[in-house]
Amino acid sequence: MRYSIDAKNISHERLEDEVIIINLARGAYYSGSGPAADVWTLISQGASVEEATALLSAAYAHDAELVRTDVEQCVATMVEREIIQGDETFSWPKAELALPAAARNGWTMPNFDECMDMWDLIQLDPIHDVGEAGWPFAPAPKV
Repeated sequence: MRYSIDAKNISHERLEDEVIIINLARGAYYSGSGPAADVWTLISQGASVEEATALLSAAYAHDAELVRTDVEQCVATMVEREIIQGDETFSWPKAELALPAAARNGWTMPNFDECMDMWDLIQLDPIHDVGEAGWPFAPAPKV
């Protein structure tokens, strides 16, 4: 199975050994480094779990079964948090899957830190929903 990213609601960028993912629909911010950034990079390129496992176990010189279990759990978490969606019929243009050049210091379970405190800021409309103090301060609730 391959996974897709809803470009209308998900923004992401890799910065060296870290990936930043913002789910605009949920107001959640995720960051992951090392193996988490590498899993994201491969899945966002259209890799299946099997393809990601093969590349990651080779890149980290680690047991493929353990890497597969960790990748499956990481992908399941991303699906649960609505960062990616699985699609049996999803057709990704065939491209070479690649990881950026980086020092890989050993395999660890890929984890993303989740921050939910952005929700109030994301919901603000900087033109209309501001109080007298200006953006990013919401107007006082009407009583």
